[in-house]
Amino acid sequence: MEIEWPQPPQYGAGPIQLCVPAWAYDDRYLGQPVVPHIVTGPYHLVRNPDFLAQYGIQVILCIRDPSEMRFLRERDLGGIAFHFLDVPTDVHRANIIPQFTQATAILAQLVAERRNVLVCCSDGIDKSASFVAAYLMDTYGLRALDAITFVQNHRYCATPSANGYRIKLLEYEPICAARAATAAAGPAAQDRRLRRPAEGDPEDDCAQGLATDVTGRRIPVPKKRAK
Repeated sequence: MEIEWPQPPQYGAGPIQLCVPAWAYDDRYLGQPVVPHIVTGPYHLVRNPDFLAQYGIQVILCIRDPSEMRFLRERDLGGIAFHFLDVPTDVHRANIIPQFTQATAILAQLVAERRNVLVCCSDGIDKSASFVAAYLMDTYGLRALDAITFVQNHRYCATPSANGYRIKLLEYEPICAARAATAAAGPAAQDRRLRRPAEGDPEDDCAQGLATDVTGRRIPVPKKRAK
């Protein structure tokens, strides 16, 4: 049976309204597709072969904190690969931007290869939803709140913690915006920045009509008088 993937957001879309067509309490124990090739939900789905087969899951990306390592661990699922990202328990005090970036790179590669991935955590509510939102921010140029809302429109119980992951997503927002601006500038603009002469470069000084006196100061070169 062919998978019915939801439509991804438009790049930079916002504000995204919360609009869940139907949701039952038991749906929190299942997983839901958010964008093509990415499904999110609780870890216990790795023990549900019917669910894994339904969405053709080929990779598990599990977000866990150190206290969960004994329970959220790799299992033999007949060829399904596991990736684990360990984040500190006191996430509100930690810098988890590197983990956001790492997860986004993993997901971008899997999506490019058209491989289906289950992004999960212990309950599929806080950690995994936040990392999927981070992926949406970096990939589709969404603001933090719009990315969270987009995830909730597919998994209504997704709730990044107010004093934890939600704050970290807000901190991630300007980083994603800066990356997008750099990409939009194109390789030519980046090359110009790399080739820009350093301050005090003699060649640059010459081009600007400057010279350096005995004290090291940069001074204008007197122009020759016309005869």
